[in-house]
Amino acid sequence: MLYIYAGQNEGTYKCRKNVFKGYCICKSTSFKYFRHPHTWTHGDYICINSETGGITMLGRSDGTLNPNGVRFGSSEIYNIVEQFEEVSDSVCVGQRNSAGEERVVLFVKLHPEIALTPEFTRRIAVAIRTQLSARHVPSVILPISEIPYTVSGKKVEVAVRQMIQGEPVKNRSALSNADALDLYANIPELQGW
Repeated sequence: MLYIYAGQNEGTYKCRKNVFKGYCICKSTSFKYFRHPHTWTHGDYICINSETGGITMLGRSDGTLNPNGVRFGSSEIYNIVEQFEEVSDSVCVGQRNSAGEERVVLFVKLHPEIALTPEFTRRIAVAIRTQLSARHVPSVILPISEIPYTVSGKKVEVAVRQMIQGEPVKNRSALSNADALDLYANIPELQGW
């Protein structure tokens, strides 16, 4: 492994043989993710073993949901919701209240002729409960007409979460459909929780 430290000069460094043969190029611009002195911030959760110094990757911080202490990724929900022909797309995010509790909110984009009825909402909840667990079932399932994506085609969960929390979204210019974010502001069903 080639270790790069904050403040290391630009240059070419020989890599250890057990990783791969050759050289790695270190450009000073690669340190743009140091938000705090000598601390790399990337967006993943890790656990560092205090005895061995070993690191265990726990997963992405941006897509991790944690209702009632149960951690899971939004992709687990997407895998089930995508089984419904009526659903053309979805986005699943966590919403925190003032006490720090989190609940899961699922937005589903339905085909134009389909409505999100109480029966259809129940079918989605039952499928998630059956294929995962009762703790994975979103607290709120709402219809939405558009899901925001980045210009590179990734769902924008963090910005959706910020919108439903009433927080500012910092980088709207990175979205291919930034106006879609406005659909997530001030949704009555999400207020006062």
